[in-house]
Amino acid sequence: MSTPVTLVGATGLTGHATFLSLLSSPSPIDLLAVTRRALAAPSTAPGVRYANLVVPDFSAVLDGTGSGTGSGEAQPEAGPIARDGGVFVSCLGTTRAQAGGTDKQAEVDLVLNRRLAERAKADGASTYILVSSQGASSSSRLFYPRIKGELEDAARALGFARTVLVRPGMLLGARAGGTRTLEGVVQSLFRGARAVGMPISALAVDADDVGAAIAYVATHSFPEGETILYNAEIIDYANKYRAATGASK
Repeated sequence: MSTPVTLVGATGLTGHATFLSLLSSPSPIDLLAVTRRALAAPSTAPGVRYANLVVPDFSAVLDGTGSGTGSGEAQPEAGPIARDGGVFVSCLGTTRAQAGGTDKQAEVDLVLNRRLAERAKADGASTYILVSSQGASSSSRLFYPRIKGELEDAARALGFARTVLVRPGMLLGARAGGTRTLEGVVQSLFRGARAVGMPISALAVDADDVGAAIAYVATHSFPEGETILYNAEIIDYANKYRAATGASK
């Protein structure tokens, strides 16, 4: 029996890594990627069925005024973004610079994420996997960890049977649109430290590991309630997933 998995945020750093990992799943899954732009048709493992719901305006789906198709054209009836008993994965996020300010960033990272999760819960999803951040806390005085903490609080309040909060540290990996200057410098420092044998796993983690770990969680039975994954757990589950798929890092 295939596990229904919905993924939002599939074009970002962790989202794309998650997308590729799910496509190679050794377990049968029905993967739905909900995106604003069409994704290139990928190759999939034998047990993976893949569909891409293109929604240029997420509010059309959330407000029930329309859905999307592979061509991105609006339809008169809004369809579900998740299936009963399925897994809803959100890697959706932006930056202050990309969004045009902290208020705009909060509209994506907090408000849009929350509304999509509410919709997935209403559609019947039973598992919510959310990419958050190390240090997330709604009581933080810092903007980014605070909105991530507020989103985690909202996730708990929705009452999914299983809520998995993924809290990676500094993410290592190349972004599709190019790595930001400061981020690139910090990544280089971490990679250099790792190359000479210095332990960095408590502070940084490869985005590919995050994606593989999410794919592992999405395709395995986890206990009901809340589970939090930090870098150590992320790396452990990523290694288990790669062992199951026969992939190498």
